Amino acid sequence: MDLTSKVLTDFTIGAGSYGIAASAVDKNELLPTYLRITDIYDDGTLNFEGLKSVDDPKSDNYKLEPNDIVFARTGGSTGRNYFYDGEDGEFIYAGFLIKFSIDPEKCNPKFIKYYCQSQEYKEWVQSFNTGSTRGNINAKTFGNMPLPYVSRKQQDLIVKTLSALDDKIAENKKINHHLAA
Repeated sequence: MDLTSKVLTDFTIGAGSYGIAASAVDKNELLPTYLRITDIYDDGTLNFEGLKSVDDPKSDNYKLEPNDIVFARTGGSTGRNYFYDGEDGEFIYAGFLIKFSIDPEKCNPKFIKYYCQSQEYKEWVQSFNTGSTRGNINAKTFGNMPLPYVSRKQQDLIVKTLSALDDKIAENKKINHHLAA
């Protein structure tokens, strides 16, 4: 076993799965919220302002569960990702997203979240862009994405530190929003 690197699927339950191919409809509290690439910012947070719903009988098969991470697979947003911890509401993930379920027995799931915001990750994604062509990354390629080997104790420390920073950033955004109002 290589102790210096792993791949994403070493830390997941199963392989990656593509989202539902359905049209978005106007936001409706009686329908599930539809998570699309355009709802995800580059920093992995969500834009709640333009959320839509989805009206498809198969949508329950595409519901995000805590510790899922979705990746944009095509176009200028290839590699954009969102880690779902269950706190933002319920979501059905759209067809241009690929979902992986992180196994908390194999790693700290938020370690994967933070790695997927790193410069190393962004350079890996960029390696799929050739010339004027934007890269496409399929589920198998995302599953083979290299990840550094970091002990669980180190993962937990990294997550604790970065989560505290995220909390401070979120608090500062609330203060700025309040001041702007």
